[in-house]
Amino acid sequence: MSILGICIVAIIGAILAITLKHTTPQLSITLTLITGVIIFIAVCSVLPQITEKINSLINAAGVKTEFAAILFKSVGICFLCQFSSDICKDAGQSALAGRVELAGKIMILISSLPLMEEVLNTASSLLGG
Repeated sequence: MSILGICIVAIIGAILAITLKHTTPQLSITLTLITGVIIFIAVCSVLPQITEKINSLINAAGVKTEFAAILFKSVGICFLCQFSSDICKDAGQSALAGRVELAGKIMILISSLPLMEEVLNTASSLLGG
């Protein structure tokens, strides 16, 4: 789906959700969730192309593949947490949205520990330690 298609789906979903919000709020939230999932699936359909291109760039640069895995995992965590947080905010659960965002930040920190360890080891070896 093109960006134009994604925008059209989002606008139609938003208009319908606003229209339904006053009469059937539960259906409005459900429609918002379904619209979000459709957009998420559309965006995920292009991820293999992006992943393939980034992998070829990483291989050409000679970067360790485990660093690329950390990058992909962190980006995935960001996308999922943002998507989940937005859904929570749309449902009026801003406190829950904040917890999802915090959990995402902690998970990114945990997943990046091997990279931090490598940076510290490299710095230590350069300093003669």
